[in-house]
Amino acid sequence: KDTPVVMGAISDPIGAKLVTNLKHPTGNVTGTSNQVPIADAVKLIQTVTPQTKTVGILYASSEDNSVSQVKNFSKAAQKAGLKVKTYAVPSTNEITTTMNVISKEVDALWIPQDNTIASAFTTVVSIANSNKLPIYPSVDTMLKEGGLASVYQSQHQLGVETGKIAVQILKGKKVADIPIKVVDTGSPAVNLKVAQQLGVTISDSVLKDAKKSGLVIK
Repeated sequence: KDTPVVMGAISDPIGAKLVTNLKHPTGNVTGTSNQVPIADAVKLIQTVTPQTKTVGILYASSEDNSVSQVKNFSKAAQKAGLKVKTYAVPSTNEITTTMNVISKEVDALWIPQDNTIASAFTTVVSIANSNKLPIYPSVDTMLKEGGLASVYQSQHQLGVETGKIAVQILKGKKVADIPIKVVDTGSPAVNLKVAQQLGVTISDSVLKDAKKSGLVIK
């Protein structure tokens, strides 16, 4: 109640019951909220792998942030004409078994910003690669570890923005006077090494956008 709390990169702070209003923080909590650019992610999947008809989503059922992202992505993907299958795991222990099922049921895999999945991402990549399944993660670190393409949000930059808010509080500004900073844009990125492994051709337009404002991994 007395010590200000600064949250960093919380996708759904209201759903997580940290605040009740983004513009006027309550409960002595403020900070940054990262809203994954869902529509851009769906468009990227259809552009990079146009043969995709069914998209799988792997996430941790225990993470409120993931649940809200899955809901929004499912809605956007279905609107774009894609079929969506969701796969929730309670912990990392079930990832291997779940991935073996996923690889046989979907054409591509989208992963939200999820700490549980991130901690076992090497397992996800290993099984996906064995089955030639493209992965579309939501953060740059996962892309570097084996994702195919992403409209990512830089975890580093989110940390910088969060730090700026902490500085305001340390200088005496009241938490209630600092709105939650919502980051809802992302940058295109591709992993050319993974694309080659999967036999996926990255179009010139996607590559150009990634080189211009995002990230290209060779």
